[in-house]
Amino acid sequence: MSAPTFPVSVVFHSDWGVSTGVGVVGGVDAAVEKDERGLPVVRGTVLTGVVREQSVLAAQALDGNATGPWHKFASDLFGSEQAPRLVVFSDARVPEGAAAGRAPVHEIVSLSIDDDTGTAREDFLRFIERAGACALVGEAALVDVDADGRPLTWDEGRQRAAELLLALSGLLVRGIGSDRSNGDGACDVLIGAAVAAGEDVAAAAEAKRKVKTWCQEQVESWAAAAAGRRADSAPVPCAPRAEPDLDGEHRPRLGRAPATPAGPAVRAVSAPATPAASAPGAAPAPPATATPHAPGAAPAPGAVVSPAPGVPAESELVAMDLTIVLKTPVVSYEVPMSNEVRSLDFLRGTVLLPWVHRLLGRESGDPLVRDAVVNGDLLVSDAVAVVDDRVGLPMPLVLSTPKVSRAGREWIEVANRLLVEEPEEVHKPLRSGYVFPDPDLTSRPDPVGADGAEQCPPFAGWSGAPPLTGRQSTAHETATGAAKDGQLFLVRALPAGLTLRATVTMSPALHEHAGARLEGLAGKALDARIGARRLSGTFGRTLCTFSAARPLTPAKLVDAETTIWFTSDVLVRSSGLGPGGGLEDLRGAFEGAGVPIGLVDIPPGEKRFRAGVRHRRVDSWSAASHQPRATRMAVQAGSVLRIRTLADDAPRRLARLALTGVGELRAQGFGRFVVGHPLLERDWFRLATLRAKNFIAGAARTDAQEEQS
Repeated sequence: MSAPTFPVSVVFHSDWGVSTGVGVVGGVDAAVEKDERGLPVVRGTVLTGVVREQSVLAAQALDGNATGPWHKFASDLFGSEQAPRLVVFSDARVPEGAAAGRAPVHEIVSLSIDDDTGTAREDFLRFIERAGACALVGEAALVDVDADGRPLTWDEGRQRAAELLLALSGLLVRGIGSDRSNGDGACDVLIGAAVAAGEDVAAAAEAKRKVKTWCQEQVESWAAAAAGRRADSAPVPCAPRAEPDLDGEHRPRLGRAPATPAGPAVRAVSAPATPAASAPGAAPAPPATATPHAPGAAPAPGAVVSPAPGVPAESELVAMDLTIVLKTPVVSYEVPMSNEVRSLDFLRGTVLLPWVHRLLGRESGDPLVRDAVVNGDLLVSDAVAVVDDRVGLPMPLVLSTPKVSRAGREWIEVANRLLVEEPEEVHKPLRSGYVFPDPDLTSRPDPVGADGAEQCPPFAGWSGAPPLTGRQSTAHETATGAAKDGQLFLVRALPAGLTLRATVTMSPALHEHAGARLEGLAGKALDARIGARRLSGTFGRTLCTFSAARPLTPAKLVDAETTIWFTSDVLVRSSGLGPGGGLEDLRGAFEGAGVPIGLVDIPPGEKRFRAGVRHRRVDSWSAASHQPRATRMAVQAGSVLRIRTLADDAPRRLARLALTGVGELRAQGFGRFVVGHPLLERDWFRLATLRAKNFIAGAARTDAQEEQS
């Protein structure tokens, strides 16, 4: 059942503008917010703020007192520090099909007058962007799941109560945007009415009259119902509550064992292994390596998973690609710094796993589906940027490039320090961004040709990082409408128009139980709210599409001496079970998985790398408990080891383990790595440089608001 929604129309009667807080050098001093089409927009956060402010007055009028059931209902709708909001406003935009001329953006001149002389003050001339009178449309949606993922039921009475309170609050709004004290931003906020593109002032006035009439009828209906019943049974508006979850059925269950064993007819592929399977001297299981991509294509980080040790290899895994197109900016949680809300340049599997689990029918009552995460039957990789249908891989931390690059070059020359000694030219390490390897990494003639008398290294792919957009916001004084001191903050986010891709991997048993559900999901575009601040309306709206389910085909074994390229962050424990991440901890994690490895030996005097390892903090926020989770120290994605296996059957086990991953929280995308990638077998190569426009397909970007990360 989809969440209830109400149309929202914002009809402006004067010039208006929601300022970005920034200007353009040599141009305007204050620019207005614009969407990807370059048209003015009212962000969902702004709509939420003005409607919430008036909901207090509307609730007092309905209660006839400062407190009462309507006041509590309003508090539940808009949330608090202890409970998330239950209503989400989208951005109000110029309707599709409407001419850009109906929402013109122009410049006005502003100056300051000296109180003593009555003349203009020096250096106080300002040029400000304003939008003309127009009508914008959006929607308000009621949230249909709580913070724990349990369904919320909005019956007809609750829906009418919510629409009534929101509609009355919207009618009380008198202005939106900056310079309201000067007459700008005068508007009507009509919740429950949609103003079509091109309608005139009379049509907008008629829509407002209809909203007022409907509100009057609803108020009379609620009053009559209350008067006709006993005092203890009078209808009282109340927010929906999820059913008690005593057994934790609807919780994500990311780290808890099921209360009772599920006992499915078909054993879960990634169920815990029996001790005999990895005991010394035991016969090795046949390889169960797999790859979801065509030969030569760059695999997605953690795109595939193999059975855990001890599980018969004939059990074939099933995978689905999850393509995510951002309709609005998405905040991928990272620890805030000062007044800046930062964002990662990818989405963790931790964010996607509960949403995917719920789609598969977590509430169906099937124990296998319900416990799929804790039993290891469901794994979701990180979602990373896609360029030309190629999934990015984190930059290997063993690459370097000349510190001084030549002007005009659209590519960089890269040295692989695993194979190359320290270059004579001064180099700098590459530590950020992504690599998009060429599907054909065999040596071929340089398509660009010689650079003077020097032959260029062979072309190997592309490199770059997704851009991040920045939006400034501030709190306002309720009494004056002016900005509060010290309340300005900046939100970084992945921009609208970016495409990300993750891989969902399932055991055969889970695929069998959820097969009908999966068939309905394949190829269907699903709206989803993902990431931090997703209930603000301005952030987190995405369009998600699953590919058809496919079996994973076997892949070839690896050599005894090869490379390990970590494509996601890795969480491992120290020997004392505390936070780890050193080389010995990594070796211990592999040895604990039955794959003893060691770093290759470098002859004395050679200045080559055996490994490139960096670390970073992994932090997340628990919406259910309203507090940050424990900080973890992880081996950073992009770390590389050049290793040799220490057992006869270790290459086979390593190839199998590469699909499952190593360390903790592998179901959430951690611990994924690639073995023997062809890119790391090259000593020198070229990578073409990607720009922001290469990542954002079909979406305009405002240079003043977006920057390359």
